Amino acid sequence: MDQFAVSRNPVQKAMNALVETGMVTRKRGAGTIVASVGLRSNLLRLMDPTLTGPEVHGEHRVIDLTVASAENFGLSRNAFASGTPTAHLTRLKTSAEGRPLALERCAIDLLLAPNVLSQDLASLTTIAYYNSIKLGIRRANTSLSAVHLNEQDVEHMEISTSIPVIRQHRTVTLSSEAVVEVAEFLIHPHNMTLEVSQIDNS
Repeated sequence: MDQFAVSRNPVQKAMNALVETGMVTRKRGAGTIVASVGLRSNLLRLMDPTLTGPEVHGEHRVIDLTVASAENFGLSRNAFASGTPTAHLTRLKTSAEGRPLALERCAIDLLLAPNVLSQDLASLTTIAYYNSIKLGIRRANTSLSAVHLNEQDVEHMEISTSIPVIRQHRTVTLSSEAVVEVAEFLIHPHNMTLEVSQIDNS
C-alpha cells in the first residue's frame, strides 16, 4: 500500500487474483507465499459466462481450424441445427515454459458469430469475444468427466493413453436460448491443477 500509494482494497483484489491463478498461496499463520508447484486454476473461472479475459493464463497454439456444417463435428452435431455453418477450432494451451496445459476444442455457430474467424485465434478467449460483441450470454453449462485420450491427442499433451484426464464440456447459451458454442477442454493431469477457491475478504 505504501509503495504504490493505494488503499487496501486494490491490493487485496490483486492478491486475490494471484491466489486464483495459483501463483501464490495463503496459509494461516504463515502469510502469503509464492507457489512452488505447477499452474493452478480456479475451476469456477472456467465456468464464468461474464469473462473478459482468458480462463487460464498461457499461450495458445492453433492445431486445426475447419469450417463445415454442424453435423460434421461430434461437438456440434446435437447442439446446432443440421446445415449450420460451424467453425471447429482445436488449440493447445501451453505454459510460459511451453508445457502443455490443456487441449481445447470448440464448435462455434457462424450464423451467430460470423466474424469470429477474423480474430487472432491464437489469443482468442471465446466467451470474452461473445461478450465484447454484445451477444447476450445467458449461461455457460459445464460438466466434468474423466476420459482417456486417443493417440493423436496424447501426442499433443505429451502423456500416455493409459493416463486419464479431466474433460470439461461447456455449452454457451444466449439470452435467446440459442447455443453459440460447444467446447471441450482436456486438462493435463500433471501440469495444471483445478481447484475451487473460497476467499475470505473479511
